[in-house]
Amino acid sequence: MKAQVLEIRARRAKITIDYKRCVPAVNNDPSPPCGFACVKACRLYGRNVLKVENNRPVLTVTDPAEIERLDNECLACEYACMIHGAGCISIEAPLPGIEDYRARHGEKLALR
Repeated sequence: MKAQVLEIRARRAKITIDYKRCVPAVNNDPSPPCGFACVKACRLYGRNVLKVENNRPVLTVTDPAEIERLDNECLACEYACMIHGAGCISIEAPLPGIEDYRARHGEKLALR
């Protein structure tokens, strides 16, 4: 059985692709409505970390150190999936010191 989640560790972020929500992965569709927007975005704005294999986005390399070196954390895959796909990609990018900043300045400067 194939993994249901692909988790990618970059330098400062964690990228997760939920295959249970990914239309091409769920339907085993070689020509999905999203057109593999995440892979295209990675090629256009990123460093070509994603590729299509067995009708699902997968890593082009498997070595964690090489992934950290290659990935530029552009967030393009998440945005493309949100706009053109099912929104199955999430990126966690912690901001060190954000709690201290919010404590000093309150929520008045929070993003809207």
